[in-house]
Amino acid sequence: MKNDTSPSHILLIILMVISIILMSDMLNQLEKNSIKKTIEIQNLKMELQDTKMNLINYKSEILNREIKIIEEDNPEWKKFFITGYTANSGEQGTNEIVATMFNLDLNRVQNLPIIAVDPKIIPLYSIIEIEGLGVFIALDTGGLIKGNRIDVLCQDIETAYKITGEYSIRILKRGISLAD
Repeated sequence: MKNDTSPSHILLIILMVISIILMSDMLNQLEKNSIKKTIEIQNLKMELQDTKMNLINYKSEILNREIKIIEEDNPEWKKFFITGYTANSGEQGTNEIVATMFNLDLNRVQNLPIIAVDPKIIPLYSIIEIEGLGVFIALDTGGLIKGNRIDVLCQDIETAYKITGEYSIRILKRGISLAD
């Protein structure tokens, strides 16, 4: 049998070892770049979340200024029956899309104060204050929401049941009336 340690075989083995080392270095570099990109993406996601929160806070400030102006006009308080609902609940027959085509994906709108109203009584896009619960915007309607009844979007079904009852409400800013 012939000896396989000829110079050409040794050169081939050396080239293979160098190739393996180079490929290993390339893989390590790719892994480092991938980790850097993952960190960059996480940082961008955090910046986006901060921007969203800043926007919500800014909108809240504007809404509070408008409320202060409207409170000086002293709108009339009326009694309404308030219930709660959750997005995309089979039990309640709801989905994530409201009457104004707003998507209620709770991962994105969990802090937005949204209510469902009878648009013949309270126009959509109206800003409503519910005594003891806060200020809300009418973006939704519902088959059972008739007359002096309002449905408040809640994070969970327990909260929805907990807030059910009669409350005083006032319209701080009228929205778009369907009757007009």
